[in-house]
Amino acid sequence: MELSPIGLVHSSIHCRTDMPVQGVDAEIEIFLDYAGALAGVEENSHLILVCWMHEADRDVLKAVARKVSDDLPEKGVFSLRSPVRPNPLSISVVRLRGVRDGRFLLLENVDLIDGTPVIDLKPYQTGWDCVFSATGHDRTDKIRKMSPGEYRAGLIREAVNYHGELCPGVAVAVRVAEAAARVLERDLAVPQVSVTLGGDPCITDALIGITGARPGNRRLRCQGGTRYVFSGPGKEAVFYLGAVPESVDAIFAAEEASLFDCRVRSPVQLIEK
Repeated sequence: MELSPIGLVHSSIHCRTDMPVQGVDAEIEIFLDYAGALAGVEENSHLILVCWMHEADRDVLKAVARKVSDDLPEKGVFSLRSPVRPNPLSISVVRLRGVRDGRFLLLENVDLIDGTPVIDLKPYQTGWDCVFSATGHDRTDKIRKMSPGEYRAGLIREAVNYHGELCPGVAVAVRVAEAAARVLERDLAVPQVSVTLGGDPCITDALIGITGARPGNRRLRCQGGTRYVFSGPGKEAVFYLGAVPESVDAIFAAEEASLFDCRVRSPVQLIEK
């Protein structure tokens, strides 16, 4: 088996321990011999980036998701996205922002250090590569160990991946999701959480992307208006939204009380409802 690098990652991050969970903006240099293979690449908003994590330990079979917390349970590396693995291939979906000089790709969400060899590029195709109904492990313990900033960054990425852009409606949805996760004390994507959505299409898109709720899995209802409801085991968080500010930055800086009124229903109140 022979692998020949087609390019290199140029990143501001030089040490693996300094890499943010969500990655950073970076540039991929494609070597001159392979520049012709980029014809048409700019027609895609996202690419599948395959790289070789040259500094990774290849002798580890079990690890901990240490970027989140050292206190998380150890798992087999095939059930983690850790760089340590027998064959340290990195496969990630990145946003393409542009092409410079015919062979330099400007990318977002690149979680690879400077100098990482690039093995391959493929166009990301929603109909083939997106499995929205896919399920994974319960992330509740992981979320509890995240900093508020890390959790917000993850929510933003999930929301934007589904909606397409970070607009004021998405920002409000992220603030609502933060509060709902705190009230219900669990990952909002677990099957035990259902969502009733209001009428704002951007907020609706974002909350579907964050929760994975759909009519088909019986976790999603729509009622219109300005009320949004998150229901979990024995507890329900009801959000009444105010006017949506026009600035994303203002929404993320605002006090929750200025964005929405949250009312929590207890098990007794749910039975009486």
